[in-house]
Order: sequence, then structure tokens, then C-alpha cells
Amino acid sequence: MPSLRSVHGQSDIGRIRERNEDALALEGSYGVAVVADGMGGHPGGDVASSLAATAAAETLAVAMRDRPDPEGFVEQMRAVMHDAILGAHAAIRKRGEQEPHLDGMGTTLTAMVTHPETGTWVIGHVGDSRAYRIHYELMDQLTRDDTWIQQQIDNNPSLAPARARHSPYAHLLTQCLGLEDAPTPQILDGTATPGDRFLLCSDGLVGMLADDTMLSIIHAALSGNGEDPDTPIASLLEAANEAGGHDNITAALVSFDND
Repeated sequence: MPSLRSVHGQSDIGRIRERNEDALALEGSYGVAVVADGMGGHPGGDVASSLAATAAAETLAVAMRDRPDPEGFVEQMRAVMHDAILGAHAAIRKRGEQEPHLDGMGTTLTAMVTHPETGTWVIGHVGDSRAYRIHYELMDQLTRDDTWIQQQIDNNPSLAPARARHSPYAHLLTQCLGLEDAPTPQILDGTATPGDRFLLCSDGLVGMLADDTMLSIIHAALSGNGEDPDTPIASLLEAANEAGGHDNITAALVSFDND
């Protein structure tokens, strides 16, 4: 079973936006990474994302401090992940009630927690930030975007995802954290294999770079810099900015040992 090697991440404002409405929270020793993307054009998008990322990461880290039994890790942490996401939603709602000018703020959230010794992981997701699993030359999107365009793709398999990503409705969310209706999180689990990496990122990255481009950048950065986990992240953010940097860009990489 592979053990956790590292948890690293970075966030960048991009080249167009006046403020960074993405948020990143990492608890590396507990195998926790959280990416959130505040809703652009809404009041307090940056407040919502920061609240959500911090609250979710803290809930997950507290659960990991109790050293959950590896045998019951998935069942326990699926429940904790669900509570972490809904707790983050509640924190945003409460802040909006306390500060009416922030009413209506919302955010996406994608979070991961892993057992450091066994490689077992749980991912929670709401919105259109994403989680990918990278296994050498393969890169698979694990999460499903909560967007109107994804619903159209699901209902019409002939609609190419590459074409859909350039639709003016590509980022129209069907659910997020912070609005009146509580979200229904997508929660996934599995076990890493040797050499696996998991990429969590905001749509500011995937909106600028195709999946195969991201994979190539990660491999190139790792092969040229001795497995430094910060290098592929920095390379991804740089490439997204070079492609236009139309949005805030945030990425986290959770890496496992090769044996």
C-alpha cells in the first residue's frame, strides 16, 4: 500500500480579475487538501470561498487527529466529509445573515482526505472545481461538474465535452455552497496505487488548459526537477496565465510514494 508523500498547492489571481476569489486550505500532515472558488459577480465570493475552505479543512483535520481506524476509514470519513461540506455551507449562510451585504455569496468546494499509511482516500465535491487522479500516463476526472452544460452532456452523449467547455453556459452552476438550498455533495472513495497523484483545481485552470495539456505539464515539471511537488503546480499556474489567465487559478497536488 502506498503512503502519502506530500500535499502542496498554490493560488494565483490570474491576469484579468481584480481580486482572488479562490481559496486553498492544506493540512499536509493529515492528508487534507481543499480548493474553493467563490462565485464571480456575487457579493463576497472571496469571503465565501475562504470560509468554506477553512471550515472544511478544519473539520477533516480534527477527524484525522483522532487517528481513524484504517478498517473503518472510508465509512467514517465519508460521513465526516459530508458534515464538513454542509458545515461549510452553514458557515457561509450564518455569515450572510450577520452581514446582509454578503447575502447571496456562494462557492464551489472540492476536498480530499487520505489515510497517510494506507493510501485510502475520500473526496467531497460541490460545483465545478475538479479532482483528477493521475496514474503515470493516465489522467481521469473523478468529480462530475455541477453545471448546466454537464447536464446537457449527460442527456446528449453526442455533445463533445471539448466543445461544451467553450459554451457561454459552461460555468452556470446547478448547485454550490452558500445559497438558500443546501447542496447535495458528491462523495467518492478509493485507494491510491503506487505513484498516484491527485490534482484538485478550480475552473480557472481547466478553463485555460485541456486535460492532456495539464498532464504533459505535470510530467515535464516532475521529470526536470527531481520530483519537487511545488514545480508542477507552479508550471500549471504559469501555463494557465500564458493561455490568458481569464480567471483566478488554484491547484493542489496530493502525491503518493512509488512503493
